[in-house]
Amino acid sequence: MLGFALGGCVSSLHAPLGTHGGLRRLGPGQCKPGPPLAGVYLPSRLHVRKDCVTVSGTVDCVRHEDDGDIHIRLRVDPAYRRLLTSANAFQQCTRYKGPHLVVEIIPPKARLPFVTNGANLGGFVTPATPKVGDHVTVTGPYVWDTNALHDVIYRGKNVKNWAEIHPAWNVTIDQRPG
Repeated sequence: MLGFALGGCVSSLHAPLGTHGGLRRLGPGQCKPGPPLAGVYLPSRLHVRKDCVTVSGTVDCVRHEDDGDIHIRLRVDPAYRRLLTSANAFQQCTRYKGPHLVVEIIPPKARLPFVTNGANLGGFVTPATPKVGDHVTVTGPYVWDTNALHDVIYRGKNVKNWAEIHPAWNVTIDQRPG
């Protein structure tokens, strides 16, 4: 399973789970054909390390961003800890202080002023947002975020190249808490 999660995707010859207005609804482990960053705002800030990965872990915090993205901090299962970079140590949550993988769900449609940020532009349906405490499996491109703005936000800390799944093409809730 680990080799599948890191190395490959479900073949694009397999039919998507469904379509919604011509957009693909991608299932667990199913990779989106075409450019992996299609529909992402300012894709030049992201360095694609792997076009498609599938990881699992527990959602420790969820935040809505001004650009329409939903940021999830995922406490990855032990099998995926090697995907974290030293900069991920700064991606923490109140309940759990350890490093997190950032997962970004982009909005269904682009909107002003972020006219290039929308899953519709990437050809896929935005996955549902999980809740804090959910154990999830996520599929999307594995990227390092190189945004220089982070150096201003996290002044004096080496935050360049934190690891993300951006955009998330599928988020499957495996287990709810309790």
